[in-house]
Amino acid sequence: MAIVDGTVSDVILAILKKHGVRYFCGLPAAQIGLVMHGASSDPAFKYVTTRHEEAAGHMAHAISRTSGTLGVCFATVGPGASNLVPGVAAAFADNIPMVVITGQNQAAQVDPSRDQLQSLDQLGLYRAITKWSASVHHAERAAELTERAVHMALSGRPGPVHLDIPCDVGTFPCRYDLASVPPYTAFRYLPSPAELDRVVTALRGARRPLLLAGGGVVRSGGVAEFRKLVQLTGFPSTTTMMGRGTVAPEDDSYIGSGGAIGGKGALEAMQTADVILAVGCKFSTWTLVDKRPRFAKPAGQKIIQLDIDPAVIGKTVAVDIGLVGDAAETLRALANQMGEGGPFALDVGWRNKLRQTYLAYRSEVDQIANTKVVGAPELPNEATLARALAATLPRDALVVIDGGQTMMWTSTFYRPADPAAVLSEPGMGHLGFGLPFANAAKLVHPNRPVVCVAGDGAFGLTVQELETAARYHLNTVCIVFNDSYWGMYRPLAEMFQNKNFGTKLTDVNFARVAEGFGCWGEQVAGVDALPAAYARAVRSGKPAVLDVRTVYTPHPMDFIWNEVILQGVHLRPPAAAQDVAA
Repeated sequence: MAIVDGTVSDVILAILKKHGVRYFCGLPAAQIGLVMHGASSDPAFKYVTTRHEEAAGHMAHAISRTSGTLGVCFATVGPGASNLVPGVAAAFADNIPMVVITGQNQAAQVDPSRDQLQSLDQLGLYRAITKWSASVHHAERAAELTERAVHMALSGRPGPVHLDIPCDVGTFPCRYDLASVPPYTAFRYLPSPAELDRVVTALRGARRPLLLAGGGVVRSGGVAEFRKLVQLTGFPSTTTMMGRGTVAPEDDSYIGSGGAIGGKGALEAMQTADVILAVGCKFSTWTLVDKRPRFAKPAGQKIIQLDIDPAVIGKTVAVDIGLVGDAAETLRALANQMGEGGPFALDVGWRNKLRQTYLAYRSEVDQIANTKVVGAPELPNEATLARALAATLPRDALVVIDGGQTMMWTSTFYRPADPAAVLSEPGMGHLGFGLPFANAAKLVHPNRPVVCVAGDGAFGLTVQELETAARYHLNTVCIVFNDSYWGMYRPLAEMFQNKNFGTKLTDVNFARVAEGFGCWGEQVAGVDALPAAYARAVRSGKPAVLDVRTVYTPHPMDFIWNEVILQGVHLRPPAAAQDVAA
């Protein structure tokens, strides 16, 4: 028997280790001092302290996605726990499993609170952004609750879980047999034969079938199975933002990926398909299926939704066939059945037209990238810079794409052939996660190139994490699209002709900022200088920042803001501005 005989903190750490946890990220916290001492002293763990708790949450998120292990973040009571919230909320929105540990005041002082220093209802705070939130009030329940936390994080639709530990309880004696609960093993659900038959019949008889891969395909390890179904059927295929890379861009069935950001081929497919098979997809804002009124579900269109979580099926879009099952196992079963029988009813002309629409869209964005900036021809526009960056990055790079207009253009030109090669955060749509994500990815993959791409606004939100990167010798390369604006909101200010709207930012030299943190910094003069600057950044052996001046550039798919995200919001410029626009 593997008996742990120590404190509640010792038992919690031992259980997490048993379930494969290897990384802890957070800020020093006296209230969970024994957890921190144990994690930082055990060579089996990699223990990282960040400069802000939000970054610790983002790092745990990225660790769960890049390491195959459960990321853990921690924070102290009150301000620490509340600072951690953005990182945890992002993981919850993207269905990423991780364990969140917060310190708490003494058990007798909380629930209800006696208003001690830093008092906060942390269970209430985290219930909205985790799958499960519990307080370890009694030493005899510490092991039970920790085992349950791991199970909840990893089972079904994954997500973050929260353990709140009163500072006195964490020091109480505790004894536990680790062998009493085996390490977590996922159960691979499979729909019934009758349900699979219905899906096969619908797909075989469809003239305009579309295959749509979401993040659930990636999390289940079902990329190869999805690609096999694509190759077997020849059906046009696309992905959500979380599924990018599931379909190889060179595949004849590929029509763009990333939902609306995928371009006009993917949009046309979603609007004209007669059957859509959506696997591990929750039909978020980015996926323009049944987004009324502009992108209403066409008459007669059938939607088949497969997900591990029954609560997701039909939640956002009305479905005709709902299947509960593991993506990889179900795709494998579907491919086996689709491989039997006669030819498909696929309208090859429709598929070819979608491909041509996609290729025309690629020509459109290339034309924008070929355009010189009026009044400043020496500066690359964002499309020009994104295209040059995509050509510069090594094939084995792990690329983190932060949010905003920089995300729109970088996602357009950087088309990964492997979903493990790109990290974004589309569920909550945060800005500023990029650098913490990159730090985590480099921690997990020290010998792999890791690149963070961010606009100057997003980069400024967590720029202090350059110190974390320098302290742990993480040779990440950050490429900043610097236009000195909150770029995505600049059109709104211009519509109102309001110079005080708040979108204009100070002209910051992020290369100098990087040097101040002990990192490599360089201002890059145009796209022709980018490859050599990137090579110097890598050779420096330090965390590096390449500051590239650019200008805000409208994107062909920007209409999603007005027609989906802000649909029904009646923003009107002043009359004078309307007259000018007319």
